Amino acid sequence: MNTNLTGGLFKLNFKALGTVCEVQFRAASVEIAKEFRKSALGWLRDFEEQWSRFKPTSLLCRINAEAGRSGVVISKADEEILRLCEHTFQISGGLNDPTSLPLTGLWDRAGREDRMPSSEEIEEAKNLISWPMVEWGDGKVFLPEKGMALEIGGFGKEYAVDRLIGFAKRLGIVDCLVDLGRDVSALGQPPNGPVWVVGIEDAKEEDAVAFRLAVSGKGLATSGNGRRYRMIKGKKFGHIIDPRSGWPAENNLLTASCLADDCLTAGILSTNACIVGENDGLENIERSFGVDAVLQTTSNSVHSSNIHRYVLGS
Repeated sequence: MNTNLTGGLFKLNFKALGTVCEVQFRAASVEIAKEFRKSALGWLRDFEEQWSRFKPTSLLCRINAEAGRSGVVISKADEEILRLCEHTFQISGGLNDPTSLPLTGLWDRAGREDRMPSSEEIEEAKNLISWPMVEWGDGKVFLPEKGMALEIGGFGKEYAVDRLIGFAKRLGIVDCLVDLGRDVSALGQPPNGPVWVVGIEDAKEEDAVAFRLAVSGKGLATSGNGRRYRMIKGKKFGHIIDPRSGWPAENNLLTASCLADDCLTAGILSTNACIVGENDGLENIERSFGVDAVLQTTSNSVHSSNIHRYVLGS
């Protein structure tokens, strides 16, 4: 942990949840800074150990391995993640379904093998996707059909951002910026300005900033298919899948960047926009209290009616 001498800004740089992360904050003492680091990094480590689908020993992998066979005992802390699954499913109107891993896995394999999935394979995977079928509560969770599988990639990073902000608040840290792979939340202000300034990357030009937002007391999440995609038979297919069709979402929207009171809400609405497209996505965002957004399309950029309150000049 390094200290910026100007304003006593502490910085944490690390890798977690499969991405590059940075946390900047001011604390009243080195002891408080160390306690925040211990709490934040310890929680992230435990969260990943329990809920990563890439760790064979994780609770998530054990739940998936027992699909169609038996329930798995979980703790009260684990049940919180399942409540989040229910929350994201409901808020997204079912578009963010935590049981969508069979479709994700099918398209991932198709990308590796450079072949188009058959309609039969897609239908078979779609039939395994149904969060309402999952049986959970009273310290257990059970996936009733063999082949069903959970994943929390649709909200895991955003939830983690909010948890780290929560640790900061409990320790009395009032100035903090959490950035987990460009899912961001901010408190207070940096040493050298009235607000934290966060850039939104240009969807068409890598490493170029399209917009700069003044962020404080808000979470910012960006979703899109511009940077993450699969190549199959020479064609790009985005990583965001529409569970209704079973196909990767395909419309004129390249990225959606949402600003909300928490990063989780921002992430859900940004991903939804990428699935339903520019018009419906912006309409959903405008209907959501305290949410603003910038949507970058193949031809231009559109934004919510109040985003101007946050956009800074170049």
